[in-house]
Amino acid sequence: MLAPIIRKIVENKTVMVERYLPSKGNLFVQKGDKLEPFQKLGDCLYSPNTVYFPKEFAPVKFLREKVYFQKGNLLGKLGTKKIEAESNGYMSFDASSEEYFFEDVPAKYTLLSGLWGEVSDVVPESSVLIKTTVTEIDLVACTSNFSFGELVVFPNPTEILEKFYLESFIKTTEGKIVYIGHHADTETIKKAHDLKISAIIAGSADPTGFSFAKSVNMGLGVLSGFGRLETPDFIYKLLNSVAYRHVFFHGDLGVLRIPMSGTEEETVPSKKKKSPLKVIKKVMKGQKVQVLQKPHFGKIGVIDRVSVSSIFVRFDNELGPVEIDLPNFYIIE
Repeated sequence: MLAPIIRKIVENKTVMVERYLPSKGNLFVQKGDKLEPFQKLGDCLYSPNTVYFPKEFAPVKFLREKVYFQKGNLLGKLGTKKIEAESNGYMSFDASSEEYFFEDVPAKYTLLSGLWGEVSDVVPESSVLIKTTVTEIDLVACTSNFSFGELVVFPNPTEILEKFYLESFIKTTEGKIVYIGHHADTETIKKAHDLKISAIIAGSADPTGFSFAKSVNMGLGVLSGFGRLETPDFIYKLLNSVAYRHVFFHGDLGVLRIPMSGTEEETVPSKKKKSPLKVIKKVMKGQKVQVLQKPHFGKIGVIDRVSVSSIFVRFDNELGPVEIDLPNFYIIE
C-alpha cells in the first residue's frame, strides 16, 4: 500500500534572505561579513504612518508644499466631519494622485539582521542580501502577505488562554508573530488585529476569520486545516523551542521560516549525496499519519497495523486503534 507524503518540517535549508530599509538610509555591512540576529545592518529616517485623504477632502488652506501640524490641529474637513492630526507630522499634496496626505514626523529606524548568515550582496542605501540556514514549517493555508518579527508561543494552548494571553501581552504585541494554539476563532483573530500583531500561527482557523485576516492584510497561517484541528505535537515542540526568536512569515511561499545558527545546523546528520524527495511512500507500522475521515478528520496518529485496503491508527485520546480506509490519510514526515 502506498500513500502521499506531507513534509511538515524541512530542516537546514539554505536560502537567500533580503533585508531592506523602508526608505533610503545608511548600511553598515559589506559583502562577506558574518552576521548574528541582533547585529545592526543599517538605519534611516522613516515615517511609520501615512494617511491619504479622498479627493473630497478640503484642507484648512490651499497647500502645495509640506506643512507641519501638531497633534490635535485641524487639518481640514471631509464633508461636515472635521479631520484632526492624530500625531505630530506633515501634510502634503501628491500631484500624481491629486490627493492630500498626512505623514508622521520621521523617526530613526534601525534594521537588524534577525538571523545568522553571511552578507552575499549589498545595494547601497537600500538593502542587504544574506545567505542563511533556516528550518521551514509548512502551512496548509495562509494569507499571502509577508511579515518578520519575534515569535511568541502561548503555553499549553486552550481557548481560555488565548484571550487571556492576548490581553496580557497588550503592551508588547505590536509587530510580533504569535502562535495562538490549536484553534484561532474569528473573535481572537480580530482581537489580534486590534493589538497590531503582524501574524498569527494556529493549528486551525475559522473560514470567516481567515477571510477577515485577508481583508485587513494580516498574516494568518494554519498548520492542519480549517475547522477545529489540533497542532501536531512535534511542530508545537519546535515552535516552543524557538520562542522569542525572530522568524519570517512567508505567506506567498506557504511557510514559516525559522533562522538557525551554525551550531544547530551541525546537530543534524549530513548526507554526502541527497536523494530526490519522494511524494509517495510505502505504508508501514509506526508511521505518523493525518486522517481525512470523519469523525477523526484532521487528527494525527500513529499506524498500529496495515491491512489490504485500510490502516489501523492509534490516537492519544482513543482506547484502541481506529480503522481508516485508503485513501483517507497521508503520511507526515
